[in-house]
Amino acid sequence: MKIPPQPPLAGGSWERLIDTMANTLTPANPSEDWRDQTTWPLHKTKTAATLEVIFSRLLPLKFKLRTSGIDHIPLTGAAVVAPNHISGYDPMLVSLAIYPRRQLFFMAKKELYKNPVVGWCIRNYGAFPVNRGERDLWAVQHASRVLYAQQLLCLFPEGTRSKNQGKLGRGKTGTVKLALEHQVPVIPTAIIGSHLAKPNLQRALVEVKLGEPIDFNAMAGPPPYEYHAIRDLSRLLMERLAAMLPPEMRGHYA
Repeated sequence: MKIPPQPPLAGGSWERLIDTMANTLTPANPSEDWRDQTTWPLHKTKTAATLEVIFSRLLPLKFKLRTSGIDHIPLTGAAVVAPNHISGYDPMLVSLAIYPRRQLFFMAKKELYKNPVVGWCIRNYGAFPVNRGERDLWAVQHASRVLYAQQLLCLFPEGTRSKNQGKLGRGKTGTVKLALEHQVPVIPTAIIGSHLAKPNLQRALVEVKLGEPIDFNAMAGPPPYEYHAIRDLSRLLMERLAAMLPPEMRGHYA
């Protein structure tokens, strides 16, 4: 199914995004943020294409991947891919699941960038850093840049990795906020089995299920959006995601 590009809202959409999230974000001084001194690709580069080929060869040595619903990924235009988060491998597994259809852009914890080689690879692979546990306005702004560039943005709606044996945690509202602001569909994505990978040569069976895109703008109507409406839509997203998981992984939404 092809979803046409969705234009951003006219009339100060950037400012409305910042205002909407101001109660949960504390701006950093751009002149003091190291991320502003680095170029973060917003389109597929030759380096990214090369890394995709390398990872597509290496990951199958560790995982036996099964993918379904690939037709739900639009060939062009911005969209948010919203998976559950149960393993550090999840961003690469979702990227591999949609390879070579589209490139995926995603947040990565800033600690990964301390290693210059790892940092260079994941930056060119489409990852950008986020300060976990902090009110990181820079990461939200760059997520908006990714959507403005008509790319696929991967956001984990739980906000963190599951610490309960792969069970789904409570969803946060950031994914729906960005989707409403940029008028883009959200694709719920279920990852099953990546948390069971063992540090040996035995391959782990992982399933990535891409669900039917959700048009939250059609549900919410025109802005401004009340908090309770965003909260209810966020719960709907998590319930859709939970329905794609086996019962033992549905956690809070069982």
